Amino acid sequence: MDRSALKASMVIAIIGIILISIIYFRPVSIDRNYSGYMYDENSEFQKSTEIKLVGELKKKLSLNYMFTGSVEVDGVKEQITLKRIWAKNNILKTLGYSDFIETKNDKTGQYEVNGTLNTSKDFNEVIIRLGKIDDKYNGKINVCGPSGNKKEANIIIAKMGENN
Repeated sequence: MDRSALKASMVIAIIGIILISIIYFRPVSIDRNYSGYMYDENSEFQKSTEIKLVGELKKKLSLNYMFTGSVEVDGVKEQITLKRIWAKNNILKTLGYSDFIETKNDKTGQYEVNGTLNTSKDFNEVIIRLGKIDDKYNGKINVCGPSGNKKEANIIIAKMGENN
């Protein structure tokens, strides 16, 4: 192979790597609406609700993808940053995304945990706990989607719990 052919091959390879990187690492927009169900384990409270999840999934070379956006449940909207959860003993299998929902206390400057959000790896199922929802209904409210009753919500919780 002569020098000019080698240079051309290297330029084509570099351009190919750049194009693949641009396509792969481009943020993926996610906008999901779920019919959700909220209930309290310790009381008779049960209610249907809508869940809205909006944001961007950013892929990283380290494979630690991050989702940044917002979640809205029953009129309560929170900003979120979810991190990828890996399967135990298998670094190539992802279980979904999870993180605490935090807000900054203006008086102390500290971050306070207001809830949790867990999603399946394809963002088709969500489990939410929000302090503002708990305060609104005076209980410990689980919010699951998509579900239309307590039985379906418990199936989602069990399914996602098995993966952890």
